[in-house]
Amino acid sequence: MTHRSAPFVAPNLHLIQSDGSDNSDNSNPSALLVDEKAHKKQVKLLLSTLQADIAQFRDNFFPPPYLTQIQDLPIYAGNLAEVQSYEQTWQALIDRAKGFYPSAGLPPDYLPLPASLEIPQFIYHVQKLHLTRTKAKESKNFGSVGALVEKCGPYEDAQLIAMENALAKGKDVRLVAHREFIDLRAYVFCRNRKGELLEPERIRFYRTGLVIQTLADFKVVDSRQTPRKKRNDAYKNAIADNGIWKIFVKN
Repeated sequence: MTHRSAPFVAPNLHLIQSDGSDNSDNSNPSALLVDEKAHKKQVKLLLSTLQADIAQFRDNFFPPPYLTQIQDLPIYAGNLAEVQSYEQTWQALIDRAKGFYPSAGLPPDYLPLPASLEIPQFIYHVQKLHLTRTKAKESKNFGSVGALVEKCGPYEDAQLIAMENALAKGKDVRLVAHREFIDLRAYVFCRNRKGELLEPERIRFYRTGLVIQTLADFKVVDSRQTPRKKRNDAYKNAIADNGIWKIFVKN
């Protein structure tokens, strides 16, 4: 099993009347001062504040001192009480994050919070970890050269011209940027309440960290020395390359 992260949903913020009183019941729409632009700005500020609070908390309380590190990785193991206790120290930040990603951890998909928040992932009843390295790529697509350069960095003039010419061929043309990297993952095997071994979850953990409750006879299978081959790339003949991002044309 593999999973993406929970989608962002802008929270509904209390609107403020001109006298400063709470107008959360929206009983007087004519007095509302917060427009859509101001709402987006406030949401962005709240999310930035959350990210700063998470970063400060990680500096102080990650890694967890009383859990056992697995090899040289940001994976930490303990018994049920230890893992629950450590997760509880994160709970206030997790709850705040779910205000922006309300479907996180909920059925039917049980999607995680985005790795960009850098909140550790907690998994219980773990029987086995299988560690792998995979050749992978990050992909972004753009409708303008300016937006691409802002995200991917500078390119030679001739390559910029080639990108502009490609976009000029049609309104549906997109520039696709690929960056290759080694993707470190853990396949996490858990048992259910009946003791049955479940299908593994494929977890990207290096940015967030992974905290697991391990069962008796827990074991680690380390396959990092033999990276899996990357899948065939549908895009060929890059029109630009700055040493990090290769640029392809999507018609």
